Amino acid sequence: MSVSDMCPFSYTPACLTDPLTQSNCYIIAHDKQALLIDPNNAPLIRSYLEAQHLLLEYVLLTHEHCDHMAGLNELRQAYKVQVIASKACSDGIQSTTLNMSRIMESYLYFKSKGSLRVSYPKFTCLAADITFDNSYLFTWYGHLFRCLPAAGHTPGSTCIIMDSALLFSGDYFIPGEEVITRLPGGSDELYEQVGKKALRALPAPIRTYPGHGESFLLTQEVKQTYGLY
Repeated sequence: MSVSDMCPFSYTPACLTDPLTQSNCYIIAHDKQALLIDPNNAPLIRSYLEAQHLLLEYVLLTHEHCDHMAGLNELRQAYKVQVIASKACSDGIQSTTLNMSRIMESYLYFKSKGSLRVSYPKFTCLAADITFDNSYLFTWYGHLFRCLPAAGHTPGSTCIIMDSALLFSGDYFIPGEEVITRLPGGSDELYEQVGKKALRALPAPIRTYPGHGESFLLTQEVKQTYGLY
Protein backbone atom coordinates (compact mmCIF):
# COMPACT_ATOMS: atom_id res chain seq x y z
CA MET A 1 0.00 0.00 0.00
CA SER A 2 1.42 3.40 -1.00
CA VAL A 3 1.39 6.59 1.03
CA SER A 4 -1.21 8.04 -1.34
CA ASP A 5 -3.44 5.00 -0.76
CA MET A 6 -3.09 5.40 3.00
CA CYS A 7 -3.74 9.14 2.94
CA PRO A 8 -5.63 9.97 -0.29
CA PHE A 9 -6.61 13.58 0.46
CA SER A 10 -4.63 15.67 -2.03
CA TYR A 11 -5.00 19.24 -0.78
CA THR A 12 -1.68 20.85 0.15
CA PRO A 13 -1.69 24.07 2.19
CA ALA A 14 0.85 26.80 1.52
CA CYS A 15 3.62 26.84 4.12
CA LEU A 16 5.47 30.03 5.07
CA THR A 17 8.48 29.59 7.35
CA ASP A 18 9.74 32.45 9.50
CA PRO A 19 13.49 32.81 8.81
CA LEU A 20 14.32 33.73 12.42
CA THR A 21 12.42 31.15 14.46
CA GLN A 22 11.82 28.54 11.73
CA SER A 23 8.16 28.34 12.73
CA ASN A 24 5.60 27.43 10.09
CA CYS A 25 2.45 29.26 9.06
CA TYR A 26 -0.07 27.37 6.93
CA ILE A 27 -2.47 29.09 4.53
CA ILE A 28 -5.59 27.45 3.12
CA ALA A 29 -7.36 29.20 0.26
CA HIS A 30 -10.85 29.01 -1.20
CA ASP A 31 -11.42 31.16 -4.30
CA LYS A 32 -10.16 34.55 -3.02
CA GLN A 33 -10.61 33.88 0.69
CA ALA A 34 -7.98 32.56 3.06
CA LEU A 35 -7.72 30.92 6.43
CA LEU A 36 -4.37 30.54 8.14
CA ILE A 37 -2.94 28.57 11.01
CA ASP A 38 -0.27 30.20 13.21
CA PRO A 39 0.54 33.74 11.93
CA ASN A 40 4.30 33.66 12.43
CA ASN A 41 5.47 36.63 10.33
CA ALA A 42 3.10 39.40 9.18
CA PRO A 43 5.20 40.85 6.29
CA LEU A 44 5.76 37.37 4.88
CA ILE A 45 2.08 36.49 5.16
CA ARG A 46 0.82 39.79 3.76
CA SER A 47 3.19 39.53 0.80
CA TYR A 48 1.86 36.05 0.00
CA LEU A 49 -1.80 37.05 0.41
CA GLU A 50 -1.34 40.12 -1.80
CA ALA A 51 0.50 38.16 -4.48
CA GLN A 52 -2.28 35.57 -4.54
CA HIS A 53 -5.04 38.22 -4.27
CA LEU A 54 -6.42 36.57 -1.13
CA LEU A 55 -8.54 38.13 1.60
CA LEU A 56 -7.77 36.77 5.07
CA GLU A 57 -10.89 35.79 7.00
CA TYR A 58 -9.84 33.47 9.85
CA VAL A 59 -6.79 32.74 11.96
CA LEU A 60 -6.49 29.54 14.00
CA LEU A 61 -3.82 29.15 16.69
CA THR A 62 -2.21 25.87 17.71
CA HIS A 63 -0.76 27.40 20.88
CA GLU A 64 0.29 30.61 22.56
CA HIS A 65 4.07 30.83 22.03
CA CYS A 66 5.16 34.02 20.30
CA ASP A 67 6.98 32.41 17.37
CA HIS A 68 3.64 31.02 16.21
CA MET A 69 1.61 34.23 16.46
CA ALA A 70 4.12 37.09 16.14
CA GLY A 71 2.22 38.48 13.15
CA LEU A 72 -1.22 38.44 14.73
CA ASN A 73 -1.42 42.08 15.80
CA GLU A 74 -0.46 43.43 12.39
CA LEU A 75 -2.80 41.06 10.57
CA ARG A 76 -5.68 42.14 12.78
CA GLN A 77 -5.00 45.73 11.82
CA ALA A 78 -4.81 44.94 8.10
CA TYR A 79 -7.78 42.55 7.80
CA LYS A 80 -11.19 42.04 9.38
CA VAL A 81 -10.16 38.70 10.77
CA GLN A 82 -11.68 36.33 13.33
CA VAL A 83 -9.21 34.53 15.62
CA ILE A 84 -10.03 31.06 16.96
CA ALA A 85 -8.06 29.52 19.83
CA SER A 86 -8.50 27.49 22.98
CA LYS A 87 -9.38 29.55 26.06
CA ALA A 88 -5.99 28.76 27.59
CA CYS A 89 -4.22 29.84 24.40
CA SER A 90 -6.26 33.05 24.30
CA ASP A 91 -5.23 33.78 27.88
CA GLY A 92 -1.60 32.98 27.10
CA ILE A 93 -1.23 35.34 24.15
CA GLN A 94 -2.13 38.18 26.51
CA SER A 95 0.94 37.50 28.72
CA THR A 96 4.57 38.20 27.81
CA THR A 97 5.56 35.35 30.12
CA LEU A 98 3.18 32.70 28.78
CA ASN A 99 3.65 33.76 25.15
CA MET A 100 7.44 33.54 25.67
CA SER A 101 8.21 36.93 24.11
CA ARG A 102 9.77 38.00 27.43
CA ILE A 103 12.55 35.43 27.03
CA MET A 104 12.67 34.87 23.28
CA GLU A 105 16.01 36.65 22.80
CA SER A 106 17.65 34.35 25.37
CA TYR A 107 15.88 31.27 24.04
CA LEU A 108 17.11 31.86 20.48
CA TYR A 109 20.63 32.59 21.76
CA PHE A 110 20.89 29.36 23.74
CA LYS A 111 19.13 27.25 21.10
CA SER A 112 21.66 28.47 18.52
CA LYS A 113 24.51 27.79 20.98
CA GLY A 114 25.42 31.46 21.06
CA SER A 115 25.48 32.10 17.32
CA LEU A 116 22.22 34.07 17.16
CA ARG A 117 22.00 37.46 18.85
CA VAL A 118 18.79 39.30 18.02
CA SER A 119 16.49 41.90 19.46
CA TYR A 120 13.07 40.36 20.05
CA PRO A 121 10.53 42.82 21.53
CA LYS A 122 8.06 41.74 24.18
CA PHE A 123 4.45 41.92 23.06
CA THR A 124 0.96 40.72 23.84
CA CYS A 125 -2.17 40.19 21.73
CA LEU A 126 -5.83 40.79 22.44
CA ALA A 127 -7.96 37.79 23.31
CA ALA A 128 -9.16 35.48 20.55
CA ASP A 129 -12.60 36.22 19.13
CA ILE A 130 -13.79 32.62 19.49
CA THR A 131 -12.53 30.42 22.32
CA PHE A 132 -13.23 26.91 23.54
CA ASP A 133 -12.34 24.63 26.46
CA ASN A 134 -13.24 21.30 24.88
CA SER A 135 -13.13 20.18 21.28
CA TYR A 136 -14.45 22.73 18.79
CA LEU A 137 -15.91 22.17 15.32
CA PHE A 138 -15.69 24.88 12.69
CA THR A 139 -16.87 24.83 9.07
CA TRP A 140 -15.37 27.11 6.42
CA TYR A 141 -16.47 26.88 2.77
CA GLY A 142 -17.26 23.19 3.10
CA HIS A 143 -14.06 22.35 4.99
CA LEU A 144 -14.51 20.94 8.49
CA PHE A 145 -11.94 21.85 11.14
CA ARG A 146 -11.76 20.03 14.45
CA CYS A 147 -9.77 21.74 17.19
CA LEU A 148 -8.67 19.27 19.87
CA PRO A 149 -7.07 20.61 23.08
CA ALA A 150 -3.85 18.79 23.99
CA ALA A 151 -2.31 20.53 26.99
CA GLY A 152 1.27 19.76 27.92
CA HIS A 153 3.64 21.70 25.70
CA THR A 154 1.57 24.69 26.79
CA PRO A 155 -1.80 24.91 28.58
CA GLY A 156 -3.44 26.04 25.33
CA SER A 157 -1.85 23.58 22.90
CA THR A 158 -4.33 22.38 20.28
CA CYS A 159 -4.22 19.93 17.39
CA ILE A 160 -6.27 20.99 14.37
CA ILE A 161 -7.67 18.41 11.95
CA MET A 162 -8.97 19.52 8.56
CA ASP A 163 -11.51 17.34 6.74
CA SER A 164 -10.39 14.27 8.73
CA ALA A 165 -7.35 14.19 6.44
CA LEU A 166 -4.80 16.85 7.45
CA LEU A 167 -3.36 17.40 10.92
CA PHE A 168 -1.79 20.67 12.05
CA SER A 169 0.07 19.59 15.15
CA GLY A 170 1.71 22.78 16.43
CA ASP A 171 4.74 21.88 18.52
CA TYR A 172 3.84 18.21 18.78
CA PHE A 173 5.37 15.66 16.40
CA ILE A 174 8.17 17.97 15.25
CA PRO A 175 10.43 15.72 13.15
CA GLY A 176 13.56 14.70 15.05
CA GLU A 177 12.52 16.35 18.33
CA GLU A 178 11.02 15.15 21.58
CA VAL A 179 7.97 16.86 23.06
CA ILE A 180 9.14 19.89 25.06
CA THR A 181 7.35 20.69 28.32
CA ARG A 182 9.98 22.86 30.02
CA LEU A 183 9.15 26.15 28.29
CA PRO A 184 6.77 28.74 29.84
CA GLY A 185 3.42 27.13 30.57
CA GLY A 186 4.70 23.63 29.87
CA SER A 187 3.82 20.82 32.27
CA ASP A 188 4.96 17.21 32.40
CA GLU A 189 1.90 16.42 34.51
CA LEU A 190 -0.53 17.98 32.04
CA TYR A 191 1.22 16.25 29.16
CA GLU A 192 0.95 12.85 30.82
CA GLN A 193 -2.65 13.31 31.96
CA VAL A 194 -4.15 15.37 29.12
CA GLY A 195 -1.83 15.82 26.17
CA LYS A 196 -0.92 12.18 25.61
CA LYS A 197 -4.56 11.13 25.78
CA ALA A 198 -5.45 13.61 23.03
CA LEU A 199 -2.47 12.64 20.87
CA ARG A 200 -3.23 8.92 21.22
CA ALA A 201 -6.76 9.57 19.93
CA LEU A 202 -5.59 11.28 16.74
CA PRO A 203 -6.35 9.34 13.58
CA ALA A 204 -3.47 7.58 11.85
CA PRO A 205 -2.26 7.53 9.18
CA ILE A 206 -2.78 11.23 8.58
CA ARG A 207 -0.77 13.82 6.66
CA THR A 208 0.75 16.05 9.35
CA TYR A 209 1.96 19.65 9.20
CA PRO A 210 4.01 20.50 12.29
CA GLY A 211 4.86 23.91 13.74
CA HIS A 212 8.49 23.42 12.68
CA GLY A 213 9.99 21.21 9.99
CA GLU A 214 8.60 19.38 6.98
CA SER A 215 5.25 17.65 6.64
CA PHE A 216 5.12 13.88 7.06
CA LEU A 217 2.72 10.98 7.42
CA LEU A 218 1.81 10.34 11.04
CA THR A 219 1.38 6.60 11.53
CA GLN A 220 0.79 4.45 14.59
CA GLU A 221 4.47 3.53 14.41
CA VAL A 222 5.48 7.20 14.61
CA LYS A 223 3.12 7.68 17.56
CA GLN A 224 4.83 4.82 19.35
CA THR A 225 8.20 6.58 19.13
CA TYR A 226 6.62 9.31 21.28
CA GLY A 227 5.38 6.78 23.84
CA LEU A 228 1.79 6.93 22.56
CA TYR A 229 0.80 3.28 22.72
